[in-house]
Amino acid sequence: MYSLEDYGGMIADTHRIGAYAKAIAAAVRPGDVVAEIGCGPGVFSLLACRAGAKHVYAIDKDAVIALSKQLAAANGFANQMECLGNDSRAIELPERVNLIVSDIRGVLPLYGNAIRVMEDARQRFLGPRGIVIPQRDVLTAAVIEAGEFYSAILSPWRDSISHIDFSPAVPLILHGCYSSKFKPEQLLTTPQSWCVLDYATGASVRAAARLRFQAKREGTGHGICLWFETQLFEDIGYSSGPDGSATIYRQMFLPWLDAVRITDGQKIEVQLQADLVASDYIWRWETKIYGSSTEVQHHFRQSTFQGAQFSRDSLLRRAVDFVPSLSETGQADRWLLKAMDGKTSLQRIAQVAASRFPTIFPRWEDALHRAAELAERFSR
Repeated sequence: MYSLEDYGGMIADTHRIGAYAKAIAAAVRPGDVVAEIGCGPGVFSLLACRAGAKHVYAIDKDAVIALSKQLAAANGFANQMECLGNDSRAIELPERVNLIVSDIRGVLPLYGNAIRVMEDARQRFLGPRGIVIPQRDVLTAAVIEAGEFYSAILSPWRDSISHIDFSPAVPLILHGCYSSKFKPEQLLTTPQSWCVLDYATGASVRAAARLRFQAKREGTGHGICLWFETQLFEDIGYSSGPDGSATIYRQMFLPWLDAVRITDGQKIEVQLQADLVASDYIWRWETKIYGSSTEVQHHFRQSTFQGAQFSRDSLLRRAVDFVPSLSETGQADRWLLKAMDGKTSLQRIAQVAASRFPTIFPRWEDALHRAAELAERFSR
């Protein structure tokens, strides 16, 4: 969940907001119906109202939706802008819309269930010849020299406490993915596009490609840098890359297992893959650095799955043949959900829960807090 400080940073990014404002003004026609997915405080919805939309559905599952209502009223759009507090996938709109606008990316558009949410909205909300903003994102990669950042993620595990060996953590660190702001001059290769997400026709949640780079200068390679180039509407867009002007975005960094000295013209091959598992992405990157046309000098096989911290018990619980049974906490949650029958108040539910599960809820207020969390997530 974003804080108001986070939203303030997004609003202050004049390059991003300016591009979206220009795209919305160009795409909205008088009388259009618009839906904003993951609206936050509803900035894009307000821009759509200002551009002449007849009605705007501002949709967000978080509590910030209350602020979007206030902002709609403060700007004179209370009758045009309808604020809906729920996951868009759980909402049925009374009509098809002419335009869907959204920015629910993370560092990259491959972020949680963002693509699935956008595709669901396109299929269920968008009318014939409707428009989506953004129309597409192009994911881009390059080999990067990032010695300072590489050292920063490793140094706590190498240099912090004398006579303490943290070396078993180092492989886990180097199988992780990170974000930072890099500079164009740090790139060792010409950037290459490795995935296109076409929201207008339906984007895939999976991305995979084999990239072949050739170093454009000498330097020390530390990993792969990833970013996206977005086409919002027609020729309007921006870049989240090292030489882009958008300020809230960073670039993703996939480190190598070792820093490698790279010569001008040296060939580097990267098999890059991202797979959505549940609501998180597993990243895989296999790197081959060639000394000649056929000789592989360095070969790294890496995955964020290898960097994940799983205990033996947690892995056993994920096995297909595992037979689960609820813990007492699970039983308490199940009871709370069953008690939400549309007739009983949270206070009464919490009081009974505290008496039934005293080790889980020593006070009825503890049960109330948990019941309220479940109600916020699951109640209608």
